[in-house]
Amino acid sequence: MVEEAGFGRAEMNSEKLAGTVKGFQRHIFLTWGLATEWPEDPFEKQYKGTLPVALDEAVEKVKKEIKGKVRITLVERSEGAQDGLVLLYPEAVEFDVGADGAQIPQLLAFLRQGGSLGRDIEDTMLFVCAHAKRDARCGFCGPELTAKAEELLKLNEVPAMRIRKCSHVGGHKYAGNVLVYGRDTSHWYGYVTPWNLKGVLLGRQLRSRLWRGRLGITEQEAIQERRNQVLRDLLPAAALTAALLAFGYGWYRRRN
Repeated sequence: MVEEAGFGRAEMNSEKLAGTVKGFQRHIFLTWGLATEWPEDPFEKQYKGTLPVALDEAVEKVKKEIKGKVRITLVERSEGAQDGLVLLYPEAVEFDVGADGAQIPQLLAFLRQGGSLGRDIEDTMLFVCAHAKRDARCGFCGPELTAKAEELLKLNEVPAMRIRKCSHVGGHKYAGNVLVYGRDTSHWYGYVTPWNLKGVLLGRQLRSRLWRGRLGITEQEAIQERRNQVLRDLLPAAALTAALLAFGYGWYRRRN
């Protein structure tokens, strides 16, 4: 299983990642259950009556009234917490819709009309796809990355953040998939391993080969951002080469 689902599988680092996130403008993270218990597709109609389906259906009914495309992802319930806490981006606010979904209308009103909602999220959030019943790769890599992130945090090797397992985000073949969200950041990464995770959490992998895109831009815009970053990375080397060539030419002229 490790060979097929782990970090050493043959497909790792085999594709360019920029542009592999479908464009959307709002991201709702819904706290519900445990990652090991989530069904393959928690939003299927066969699970009607559950909180994920209730929220999904409610958003679908008013989607034409909401500016921009909305995506819903589950996050694992933390110890001692209740189902129903929503984390909403890019607004970076949290709001409790209730375990029974009683406050979903208030959330919808905010999505349609704006205003105020819940509490600001001050912490950076790390979401790690660990949806085991959806795909074995995320089921294997997600818990490993979550444990590594918690270790790095405990050792004070990365900035303070909250770490949460999340459901399917698309692109199982890019596992480990991690999302880093905050008030001024909303970036997706793939092919993340316990060995390069620290660089991701320190921001060193921003628009690197591990970067898939970010909230609020299209696939093509992500590709262009990556191209621009590659060019910026090449400029110092190009400038150094030009300086060495100029020095060499000057030295040659002086000698001759």
